[in-house]
Amino acid sequence: MHDLLGLFATTEVFIFVFMEVAFNVTLVRRVMQHKPFWYDYAFVILLFGGFSIFGTYTGISLPGGSVSSIRDLGPAIAGLVAGPVAGIGAGLIGGVHRYFLGGFTAVPCSIATVFAGLVSGLIYQLRGGKILSAWYSVLLMIGIELFHGILALIIARPFDEAWDVVRVAIPAMMIADGLGMFIAIIAVDRVLELKKAE
Repeated sequence: MHDLLGLFATTEVFIFVFMEVAFNVTLVRRVMQHKPFWYDYAFVILLFGGFSIFGTYTGISLPGGSVSSIRDLGPAIAGLVAGPVAGIGAGLIGGVHRYFLGGFTAVPCSIATVFAGLVSGLIYQLRGGKILSAWYSVLLMIGIELFHGILALIIARPFDEAWDVVRVAIPAMMIADGLGMFIAIIAVDRVLELKKAE
């Protein structure tokens, strides 16, 4: 757990920089302000899908080919700021990539990444495109990682190995992804406030 949290603490610095840049890109801003062209959505999907893949590669490899990572964060953010199409699209990029890396948790981890984009996108839709508050977004991210862990215990076999992975990885992922989501939503809110003031 200590090693995981140490890695994720370093990763949070990258998340901060990435979000500050991403949410100031014109294509992303148009999506956030509900004035997008179709290719703006394509850009958001590729951007946050790529971030999901980055999240996998910056993770820590665990026994059996499992990876403790921030992979679910990219699709979740895409869903919250751009809706279900963007969330699912980014989730498919990150999820399919994770699936082909293999390991006994490949299936539940891949499903969880797509789920992160789907559920976040549905929340966006239910709220009429209004951005969820930072604290509620953190709770959502924690819930997504809890689902991730439960899914791994249901699907991955042998169960004892799945339990060992979930016991170590999921608490660290809840902390890292929760903090990453908080950083992202603060960045979104700041960009939107600055736009209002223009």
